Amino acid sequence: MKTWALWAGAGCVLLALHVNGQELRMPASTDPQLDVYRYYFQPAQPSPSDRPAAPLPPDLGETLVERSTVEAGSLPDHSQADTGWLSDRWSGEGFVNFGGTYNADRPASRFNGPMTFNDRDDFLLNQLYVSLGREVDNGGCGFDWGARVDFLYGTDYLFTQSVGLETKDNGDNAWNGVTSGLGHPDLYGIALPQAYLDLCFHRLNLRLGHFYSMMGYERVAANRNFFYSHAYTMQYAEPFTHTGALATWSGDRWTVHGGLVNGWNKTDAESDKMAFLGSVVYTPESGRYSLSMTVLSGEEDGALPRRAAPATSPRHAYSLVFDYQVTCRLQYVFQHDFGRQHDAFGTNVDAEWYGINQYLFYTLNDCWKIGVRAEWFRDDDGARLSQAPIRAGGPGGLGVMLPGGPQDFAGNYYNLTVGANWTPGANIVVRPEVRWDWSDGTLAAPFDDFSKDSQMTAAVDAILQF
Repeated sequence: MKTWALWAGAGCVLLALHVNGQELRMPASTDPQLDVYRYYFQPAQPSPSDRPAAPLPPDLGETLVERSTVEAGSLPDHSQADTGWLSDRWSGEGFVNFGGTYNADRPASRFNGPMTFNDRDDFLLNQLYVSLGREVDNGGCGFDWGARVDFLYGTDYLFTQSVGLETKDNGDNAWNGVTSGLGHPDLYGIALPQAYLDLCFHRLNLRLGHFYSMMGYERVAANRNFFYSHAYTMQYAEPFTHTGALATWSGDRWTVHGGLVNGWNKTDAESDKMAFLGSVVYTPESGRYSLSMTVLSGEEDGALPRRAAPATSPRHAYSLVFDYQVTCRLQYVFQHDFGRQHDAFGTNVDAEWYGINQYLFYTLNDCWKIGVRAEWFRDDDGARLSQAPIRAGGPGGLGVMLPGGPQDFAGNYYNLTVGANWTPGANIVVRPEVRWDWSDGTLAAPFDDFSKDSQMTAAVDAILQF
């Protein structure tokens, strides 16, 4: 009942705001039909101060991110930005993201349970992010090429590592260290989330290298998101990066991706297996909404970590995202993910995970936006939550360990987040939020050092572009 009540409430809010949207009509013209078209299909253009900080160069691999309705949601409009360090087609951009989280339970380890990115009851430098590259721009005709490299330093490195790149092929640390005597990952480290080459001919682009996944709605780079914290779905139901080849065809209404990659977050692992990554995106002429479907199918390691002899089994996952510009100020996003791995725990013992995310974003004025996120995520067999990344913390480097096995974490996980974006200038955004997490049906209590089934956190962070 909790789940359905959550979605029903979000639907009621959406309906009420849509009905009241009449006061958001644009100035009238002499053509009544044109007035109707403007009201229903033309989103308001943001002022220069109404953009989230640190836009990155356009990225064909993130077509699902570069939506036409960014001004009401979480993503920057970089179409008129002039922030590059270099000239002509080459650009260098970056940002720094830092913030603090207060956990009402004040856990001794400072670990915020299965929350990730702002996973500590502490002040963190989450991301020092730098991007260098050459943008592909052939005008839809002829040949062109591009390239890009992204560098990340901060506490978020832990969630963006690729096996065989930042770690060794068996998963042990390669670039980053561990806390002495405890075996937990260091608090700060580095990651190389993207390094690729683009070859473009007419409307077809071929990407070769290491790049972000297209699955889901939320992204690794802080300036691609409305909220400081992240959904369970992003961390546990989707990969962060891929290494391989991805072809993209871009039409007037349709964009199609397809390619072969080395599975989930792998560059060169002991168990390398090719997987199919594909996506279809539709955006109507009005640009009022976009609908995307992404699938990833291949073989992955089982749910029991660090097997002596790595064993793989088929894993299939998909992500559906519907992004709808309700009015010129109101944006609604619906996301549904599903994943299944056969023989994850052994012969005929499968694992499943699935969930629903909903977002509402409302633009108040040039400087303020507010947002709500409601999520239900089910880890049916504990295969995903039992692998939550944990690092040392607290007085004297106190660490925490996951109790029990995967079955102890099987169950439902919820989060309700309310936040705002304050953008006093084009190069800064401040993001306060309050978040309530709770679980249902789990044998192990996932919060407050594994002693409670719910927690309340308050957080605020800032993104500064340079």
